[in-house]
Amino acid sequence: RTPNQNPQTMSAEEPTTAPATAPLATTEYEQLDFDQKMRIYYDRVFPYDVMYQWLSYGNSGKDSSVSEAFCRREFSFTLKDDIYIRYLSYPSAEAWKQDMVKKIPHKIDMGAVYTAEPKQKTFLSKEAFKEVSREFVLDIDLTDYQEDGTIKSDCIDPSNPEFKKSWKFMAIAVKILDRALRQDFGFKHLLWVFSGRRGIHCWVADERARYMSNQARSAVADYLNIFKGGEGEKTKLSALNGQHLHPSLERAYATLQGLDEDTDRDLSFESLLVEQEWLEPPQLDKFLDMMGDEDLKEEILEKLNRGKKSATQMEKWEVVLGKIEKPMNEETRKKRGKKGTPTAQDILMHLHFKLLYPRLDINVSKMMNHLLKSPFCVHPKTHRICIPIDPEKLDKFDPTEVPSLEDALRDLDTKAASNAKQGYTNSLLDDHILTFRNSFLKPLVAESMAKRRQDNDSTMQF
Repeated sequence: RTPNQNPQTMSAEEPTTAPATAPLATTEYEQLDFDQKMRIYYDRVFPYDVMYQWLSYGNSGKDSSVSEAFCRREFSFTLKDDIYIRYLSYPSAEAWKQDMVKKIPHKIDMGAVYTAEPKQKTFLSKEAFKEVSREFVLDIDLTDYQEDGTIKSDCIDPSNPEFKKSWKFMAIAVKILDRALRQDFGFKHLLWVFSGRRGIHCWVADERARYMSNQARSAVADYLNIFKGGEGEKTKLSALNGQHLHPSLERAYATLQGLDEDTDRDLSFESLLVEQEWLEPPQLDKFLDMMGDEDLKEEILEKLNRGKKSATQMEKWEVVLGKIEKPMNEETRKKRGKKGTPTAQDILMHLHFKLLYPRLDINVSKMMNHLLKSPFCVHPKTHRICIPIDPEKLDKFDPTEVPSLEDALRDLDTKAASNAKQGYTNSLLDDHILTFRNSFLKPLVAESMAKRRQDNDSTMQF
């Protein structure tokens, strides 16, 4: 989400070396305040080297050269008391680390790569300081599923035992969007990241994606978004007109119905209908309104009210289906045949898309200079770490089991007590860093380095 634009704003400054943190005795971390814990995390856990490799795009910095892509990247910090700093930049991973340990940001956002180092922005003209590239990004949050009753009101709180059921909407979103980005646009290098609380971010790092104009970004975002309207209108469909769906939406519809072979049945429409109790008050009224047929709604309500009070969600759904698919008499057929009156097929399709299709914050995607939370930072409210997610193993991801800041420090305590190595190379984040390396970083760096060699070879030909 967009960082808090607080009046207390500081300008960027050169990083200075901060004192390294000493190993803790076991359980000492429990006595520390949040900033003290964060200083240790930034000094001994945060994976600067793999992040630097990513943001350098093929230049690891080990060959004494400086990565222009990295040193011209904007970083933004939100410090304690909502003090907000933009246009930070660093010549190396070590300089970045020093400043993180010194400033102890509660939130880290990353922005575009500019024509010059962002820390020099004050001294440059607008013409000399412009965005050059930035990953295409997506932002999805469960709060956008709550306004119309899709998710029960108390089920987007990560501390609620029902939260894992709500997370299934995120799993569906990743499945649909990952396929669309890969199959429809040909993108290969997608990094999916848990937001630390109740959402997911995607960073598309292909070169084509990074150098898209704002106009192209808007076009891709609009392609992926089937809703229209402002806040509170994220279920007004704009892409389901007529009987013929776009191939991308046909593929999505199969996923929403639980019909494609890669979709877990627990993610199907009927499974979520039972879990979210869409056919119970107060969700029932909103659910029936989505059908767009007031007469049909009244028929269904009358039939449900006459039915047994102990009916299950699936028994009620059979009643609803029966009414939707009921053979029409001549009068109803004429009415349904009028322009704008939905058919049974329309109603079922619209229910699936309105309730389950990903709800994007498309403003995050449309502008190159928009900031987004960095992977591996700590969410200041939940203290959960923003870890990468392998979309191929999405069914095994549990947001309530994501390591917290305290878990990471407890792990350091244990290793310090057993004289283990300090730092993240032997830490609780090992598996998550391995996911980052294997599913995202290695193929990305290999492609970037191959392109650099190809470009170098081209310049040497006469």
